[in-house]
Amino acid sequence: MKNKLIYILFFIVIIGLFISVYMNKNYMIKIDELKYNYSPINSLEQVDLDVNSILVKNLYKKVQTNIREDIAEPNFNDSMKRYLAYRQVLDYDKYDSNCNLFDSLKMEPFFCNNGFTPKAFKEDTLIFEYKKLFGEDSNIQLNNIQLGNSCIGGYQYIQSRGEFVQGYCNQLPDTSYKVTKTVTKAYVQYNNLVLVEKVNYHGNEGMEVPSYLKNGLYYYYFHLDKNYNYILLDKVLENNY
Repeated sequence: MKNKLIYILFFIVIIGLFISVYMNKNYMIKIDELKYNYSPINSLEQVDLDVNSILVKNLYKKVQTNIREDIAEPNFNDSMKRYLAYRQVLDYDKYDSNCNLFDSLKMEPFFCNNGFTPKAFKEDTLIFEYKKLFGEDSNIQLNNIQLGNSCIGGYQYIQSRGEFVQGYCNQLPDTSYKVTKTVTKAYVQYNNLVLVEKVNYHGNEGMEVPSYLKNGLYYYYFHLDKNYNYILLDKVLENNY
C-alpha cells in the first residue's frame, strides 16, 4: 500500500513537470511573438522596413514638407525645426486670445489688430513638442514660428506673455512649382532608423526650378532614445541629381 502511494505521488510529480515544461514553452513562444510583432527592432545588422508600415508613415508624416514650405524655407535650420514642432501642436492646446503686445513690424506680412481674434498656445506646449521630435537634450530657440517671410506658420513668440500668438495674413499662397516626394527605403540598425526620400521638383512648361530646390535622395536620421521614442537627428541630401 505504501509503495503504491509512492508510485501515485511520483506519477503526479512527473505529470506536473510535463505540464510545467509545456506551459513554459508556450509562454516563451508567446514572448518571442510579442517581441517580434511589438518591440522595436534591435539588430546590429541593417534590417529593411516596410515603407508602408505604420511606424514609417507616422515618422514621415512628422517631417514631410510640401512645395510651399520648401520654397519658404529650403534649409533644415532652427526656423524649420521650430515649424515642424509647431505642426505637432494639437488644436486642443490652442485657445482664443488677443493681440496685446503683438508687433506686426517684426513679422510681416502677418498682423494682429482688434478686428481679429487670434489663437494662442503656451510656450511650454511648443517646448514639449520640440523635445518629443528632437530629443530631451535638444535646445529650442524660442522665436517666431514663420518660414522665411512667407505666410506659412504665423505665430509670434511674445516672451512676456509666455505665449505664441497667431497673426493674420491676407496674401494668397501660390506657386508655379510642384514636387513629387516618395519614401523609397526605410531601415533600422541597432537603435537608429533611416528614411530615404526621393524628391523631384518641377515647374510649369518652360519654367526653370530655382537652384535652392534640389532634386535627389534625402536621408532622415532618427534615433531611438531612452524614452523609446524615435527622435529626428538630421536631414541630409545624400545624392543630388
